[in-house]
Amino acid sequence: MKFCQRCGRQIEENAKACPYCTVLQEQKPAETKNCKKCQQKIPVNANYCPLCGADQAFFYYQAQQPDVVQSSKKQATEAKSSDRSSSRSATAAGFKLPKNESAHPGLKTSTRLLIRDTFKISKRMGRADYWWAFLGLNLMSLAVGVILGLVITAISQFAPNLVDPTFRLMLSAWVTFVYITITTAQVRRLHDCGWSAWLIMIKFIFALGDIFIIFAMVQPQSLQDQRYTFKEKDK
Repeated sequence: MKFCQRCGRQIEENAKACPYCTVLQEQKPAETKNCKKCQQKIPVNANYCPLCGADQAFFYYQAQQPDVVQSSKKQATEAKSSDRSSSRSATAAGFKLPKNESAHPGLKTSTRLLIRDTFKISKRMGRADYWWAFLGLNLMSLAVGVILGLVITAISQFAPNLVDPTFRLMLSAWVTFVYITITTAQVRRLHDCGWSAWLIMIKFIFALGDIFIIFAMVQPQSLQDQRYTFKEKDK
């Protein structure tokens, strides 16, 4: 069996004309072309391939498409693999830090770190360390308030005239300590976010400053700025 060169229907192998459309079938054509599907030589004027019956008005990619798809997938996979490899190489050869200086941030550990670094600004402070230390400092303020009340009560028993200056002195000392400690911690936290330390000046703007500080302190760590680590920067 073969296919009619004009209508594409199956006809007898030795048929000289199609019994359906009556078109004569070229046996030894002077000019030929390749079938778009099977790539065999067929008459140049044939609408259908007499060998496989493929319509020559269409393009056939069935045999090639899987290879193209596989090739595209392979190239995409190789590109992703290359990107991951480049990223890993950059990380290995570049800058890498833990999220916090403390191995296990907590109330006691982070508060101790905060107090130890009271006068240090040329380093980083992790987000978890900051918020644990912030809580610890507030709890310490409550304890200091109780102690201050007991001291003032005791002084009032034998030197009432010293109550006011003593209260002012002790309260001022503690507030100053807290303010310096928390401000330098916020500078270190800005470093950890990859932001400029000069942004701490926004803190002194009424209302807006408090909103900015809260927003800044909850930001995740950024490794874009490699100048600062959890060790104090050499001067």
